[in-house]
Amino acid sequence: MGAAPGRTDRGRPGRPGGRAPHRRHRRALPQGRTDHHGPGRRRAHHRRGGRRAVASAAPDRRARRAVRPGRADRPARLRQRRRPHPDRPQVSTATVAAATTQRHRAASAVFLGAVFASAVGDEVASIAVLVHLAGSRQSLLIAALLVLQIAPAVLLAPLTGQLLDRRDAGRMLALASALQAVVLLAMSSWPSTGVLLAGTAAVGALGAVAAPAAVVLIPVVVGEAFPARANSLLELSRSASTLVGPVLGGVLVAAAGVRSALLADAVSFGLATLVIAVMRVRRPVAGDDRVWWQGATEGVRFLARQGELRAVLPILVFTVSASSMVNVATVFFVRGPLHAGGAALGLLTAAWGVGAMAGAAVASRREWRAPERAVQAGAAAMGLAILLYGAFAVLGVTVLMALLAGAANAYQNIAMRTAVQTRTPAELLGRAHAAAGSVVNTFFLVGFALGGVFAAADPRSTFVAAGAVTLAAAGAGLARDGLRVRRRAAPVAETEC
Repeated sequence: MGAAPGRTDRGRPGRPGGRAPHRRHRRALPQGRTDHHGPGRRRAHHRRGGRRAVASAAPDRRARRAVRPGRADRPARLRQRRRPHPDRPQVSTATVAAATTQRHRAASAVFLGAVFASAVGDEVASIAVLVHLAGSRQSLLIAALLVLQIAPAVLLAPLTGQLLDRRDAGRMLALASALQAVVLLAMSSWPSTGVLLAGTAAVGALGAVAAPAAVVLIPVVVGEAFPARANSLLELSRSASTLVGPVLGGVLVAAAGVRSALLADAVSFGLATLVIAVMRVRRPVAGDDRVWWQGATEGVRFLARQGELRAVLPILVFTVSASSMVNVATVFFVRGPLHAGGAALGLLTAAWGVGAMAGAAVASRREWRAPERAVQAGAAAMGLAILLYGAFAVLGVTVLMALLAGAANAYQNIAMRTAVQTRTPAELLGRAHAAAGSVVNTFFLVGFALGGVFAAADPRSTFVAAGAVTLAAAGAGLARDGLRVRRRAAPVAETEC
């Protein structure tokens, strides 16, 4: 049988033994003719739209090119290609937003669980060290313990705030928690008086990094659009720990001893470290060429320079001092004017904690345009509650006022953190939070000192004075803001007339 027309004996197009061209470049050839053009020439000839090999094939080729969409039709053709397939499930914007919200909720639950566990561990360790030092019957050691728990946050605030603005806060929180776990393991292994006091100072110094780091990170975890909700969840977690921690610490110390209680705190910090490391919570910061401790006081200067924050800081000072004075005076108030015992003391302490949780729950549903007014309103409610607490020495009234004071205190704390977050540039946020925390802790110590001087002699007057001063300061702030609003509205009203 002879070869097919247009083919060689080997059955390949082109010359004998030649290579087959790509199917894109194959052309119909006349009978008995082979293609002597190389592949390069064939491709160039095809791109130029040159001669047709067979005249009878030209009309078909021109017809195909005529129906092919041109450059003018290309955008419409591309839009048609981008249309989703009708059988493919589509994801709406609402679905994406819901999925993002679910991720934020899951992440915030895990993060707040770690914060709650470490805070409960702190309460357990505090009870354990307090019980150990109380056995020595030296009140000076008890005072030293309280000072070592709070003083590092006051003294180290400028440096820790600068550290959080120059380094990633998530990594700093994980590192501080890990070091706290190591220190508590050492305290559990050698529970002598000196080791316990030195360990308390070291844990307090690391806590000066961890506390503002958690405040800075919680909006990142919960969502930047809801700062009040984020701060409310953090306050709720901490308030719950103050209820659970002392009870758990007392039970654990009584059942297993001081070593086991300290070991439990070390385990809680280890778990917190693991959770934070696995979550990879990050807050990117912009570094510069300066040494990390340079600019440490910029947070304090910003609080003093920013108008809204500067206006509410004195009110915060009065409320913090009043609450710490009440903490000292409560035990004397219960034994004196109330003529009650340990059960009433525990009930009033629990009522304050439950009220704080309720205040955090209320604040979680608010997103303030001017959180400073919420700070003033919370301070006014707290001052009124403390005033009535001391004025009516009746157990039922005092329990109700403790609930109200705890709720107002938490509400004010959340509003103050939200005010700092919304008024502060991102590059100063760590230093601003650390500076505000330093102010709080400083006047917490001042309130302790004032309560120690006056509470034992006249606890009822201590309550009344603390409440009246706080109420007056908050009322003055609200009146000043109202006057400022009226002054701003007056020119607008005159212009409209």
